[in-house]
Amino acid sequence: MAEHDSDLPELESDDQPDCDEEDDDDGWGDVADEESEEQMNMLIGDVKCLFCQCVEPSVDRILTHFINIHDFNLLNHCRSSHLDCIGFIQMINFIRKQNSTPDDVLKNLSCLKPDWSSDEFMAPVDPNDLLLQLDIEWAQLHHPSVSLMSQKSEEQNETNLRDTFSQSEAIQALIDRVQTAERDRDFLKDELDRALIDMEKLRLTGQSLVSGSGDSKEDKSHICNNSSLAEEDGYFASYGHHDIHMTMLKDRVRTESYRDFMLNNSHLFEGKTVLDVGCGTGILSMFAVKAGASHVVAVDQSNIIYQAMDIARENNVHEKITFVKGRLEDVVLPILKFDVIISEWMGYFLLFEAMLDSVLWARDRFLTVDGCVYPDNFSMLVAGVSDSELRRSKVDFWDDVYGFKMSCMKPEVVDEVHVRLVKPDTLITQPAVIKTIDVMRCQVEDLDFCSQFALTCTADADMTALVGYFTTTFDTGCTTKVHFSTGPEAPPTHWEQSVMMFAKPIAVKKDSQLTCHMTYRKHPQDSRGIIINLSIQGQKMKFNLS
Repeated sequence: MAEHDSDLPELESDDQPDCDEEDDDDGWGDVADEESEEQMNMLIGDVKCLFCQCVEPSVDRILTHFINIHDFNLLNHCRSSHLDCIGFIQMINFIRKQNSTPDDVLKNLSCLKPDWSSDEFMAPVDPNDLLLQLDIEWAQLHHPSVSLMSQKSEEQNETNLRDTFSQSEAIQALIDRVQTAERDRDFLKDELDRALIDMEKLRLTGQSLVSGSGDSKEDKSHICNNSSLAEEDGYFASYGHHDIHMTMLKDRVRTESYRDFMLNNSHLFEGKTVLDVGCGTGILSMFAVKAGASHVVAVDQSNIIYQAMDIARENNVHEKITFVKGRLEDVVLPILKFDVIISEWMGYFLLFEAMLDSVLWARDRFLTVDGCVYPDNFSMLVAGVSDSELRRSKVDFWDDVYGFKMSCMKPEVVDEVHVRLVKPDTLITQPAVIKTIDVMRCQVEDLDFCSQFALTCTADADMTALVGYFTTTFDTGCTTKVHFSTGPEAPPTHWEQSVMMFAKPIAVKKDSQLTCHMTYRKHPQDSRGIIINLSIQGQKMKFNLS
């Protein structure tokens, strides 16, 4: 913005001397040479005023008319705004078409992108308009009405403009300038995004060439990218940032469970082909190679796949891993059938993000007859909690906010599933299993379900919420089975727990049972979100996990 400030009229400045000097004459004659005389001969004829109905016999006379009648020195203003021939033609046609006033013209001249900046105003309103034949760049150098301006500083130009503007007009001009700059910024951002996509394409090609140079073997470390390189949606873009992958890798329960499953059951991987769905940094692919896999194909739609390729090369396993960037359902894989499919697809309360859909799609198309998907067995569980502190911080807070009531905020709070770690000592019921999933047998339609279950209370208390979590088991064919839980009483994981707070606490007695009914479905407007409907003790509640 700073580099354009000099084009704006100043709100305050020192007094400047008047432009009228005794030693200056009107007319073309005193400064005209042969070229100016030729220009004069071309610009004689009826010329209608831009701002009134007056008609003058030449362009020179109409320019004088602008100054004497409308207090508008057309050439001075065009010069101070650095208007070129194209801009001048557009301005003249715009004024005639829009019936603009001198003030309208001045406001536009102060903008980086005037209203006439369009090919629409290249077409003449009057084909015989002599003003359109005026060489504005030539006139700014030779016409006497601008000769003084060539001797004065840029500050004098701005002062002349300032005399025409009121302070409010100058402020409006500044606002227009800012809005124009914002539009330009948005345009440049779009251009930058497109440039980044192009850079990714170049990086993709470069890495593929490097991985194959000097190698007589079949190149197995290239990226197969046959899917469309359209811009990623917000979901996949979020997985392109290193921070989320650091969080998952630091989750020792998660990462070590996968590692222990593969390395302690290497007979499932030795000499086998493996598909890693949603590979991220490629950690599971490298575990598979370490367990003896003959080749791994790692698929991910986010940009983290570029780092995954570098990581594989850094660890000298790149010849056994082929990275494929794109949506699994769209890409072409270099191997038709796989012995093992691995994926860390689980989301909050297990099914948030709907990534299991892609795993099941891969299972039905790419898995060999004797193959298996890991992990393969899951249970979804819920339990009742009594946590008055959490309720006060999330719900009761809105009853008194610095002396004001904001209770209208409560419905949105209780409609939302809160992901957080729940203290084990707040549990007041035994857990109840609401759904079991066998990944080798279930179908996508099974992931929308209804569950009738009972909660057995273990204390006299006010139940304030229901907490949901899941357990995971690596089972089929394993000599060493691996199991982990994301529940409150297990070591914490990055999945934490999903808390559904009640609109009103429910008083329960020890050893009593609460009959509950839950429906768990994909969100109709958010394919990765979940809607949960819960009926318990006469209360009917709806929760959004998104």
